[in-house]
Amino acid sequence: MSLMKNRIASAAAMALTAFACSGASAQSSLTMYGILDLSFGSFENSYNGSGDSPRLTQVESGKMTTSFIGFRGVEDLGGGLKAVFSLESFLRMDSGASGRSNADVFWGRNAHVGLAGDFGKVVLGRMDNFLFQQALMFNPYGGSFGFSPTVRLTFGGPAGNDKGDSAWSNAIAYYTPNLSGFSGAVQVQLAESETEGNSVGLMGSYSAGPFAIGVGYQTVKSAEAPKGNLVDPAKQTFGLVGVSYDFGVAKVFGQYGQFKGSDFAAATDNIKTTLFQLGAAVPVGTSGKVLASYGESKEDNSTGDIKHKIFSLGYDHTLSKRTDVYAVYMRDDEGQAGWKAGNTVAFGIRTRF
Repeated sequence: MSLMKNRIASAAAMALTAFACSGASAQSSLTMYGILDLSFGSFENSYNGSGDSPRLTQVESGKMTTSFIGFRGVEDLGGGLKAVFSLESFLRMDSGASGRSNADVFWGRNAHVGLAGDFGKVVLGRMDNFLFQQALMFNPYGGSFGFSPTVRLTFGGPAGNDKGDSAWSNAIAYYTPNLSGFSGAVQVQLAESETEGNSVGLMGSYSAGPFAIGVGYQTVKSAEAPKGNLVDPAKQTFGLVGVSYDFGVAKVFGQYGQFKGSDFAAATDNIKTTLFQLGAAVPVGTSGKVLASYGESKEDNSTGDIKHKIFSLGYDHTLSKRTDVYAVYMRDDEGQAGWKAGNTVAFGIRTRF
């Protein structure tokens, strides 16, 4: 971690300590939490078939869930009104570095403040992108950038086609309260630049007993690192619908989505991509769960359709309320002429605090 990041972390720690010390008089609460995820295995993405396989034997951080540490605060302002904030920083547990990569800012996962009450919640700052929330809610691997076909085909690399990040900076969001199972939200990312436009996201969901459905839609006209900047009037639209049903013996998932780029300088960005995902989580005894997910995207461009297929099969075993271990096999097949499929086998441990 750089000297600047050390100073930022120290300043944040002092501010959080002061917030916690004021709790008795202001009826405040402060929570420290996080997820630490490490895996060992043989990792291989689909590749163009030339040269040696890109297979690497590695200890990797955040493959099942991106590792992070966070602080959440709530202050009761009276009359049902509360002030809220979140500060969350990604971690690379294999090396001790901050961020998902060197391109990340320190509080890259979340950094926002807002007000909450009977009216819902309004927050400002950096926060989860709505489409990413929809992507992780309706597949058995959640927000796994390592193993979830949905996440890899949307926000993940190297296959992900989304022009925005899984979190938006310079954003404002409003979340409705839960209305008999219905909830919704709207999000705006301000460009704060003469060369980009404002991005807008919408999200709605309904749940009743074992059934749930969610819909998200966004227009991306601006982006922050690690994604590259957009140049107005370039934009990308992305819609995603997901459903799940818990039968008890298995919870099944389904998703369908579509990307479409327009007015980009590169013709390869002005394409339509459709995708779907089918998955299931099957309980094994009281502590285990088999996770299976198949996802496929199809890019429609001038050179012909390109299909990308990803299949993940895993087993997750709970050791306690906070800790689990897992094993996953994944096949990643880009589907282009001359390309070869990649096969990954990984074993990991994940703990929460």
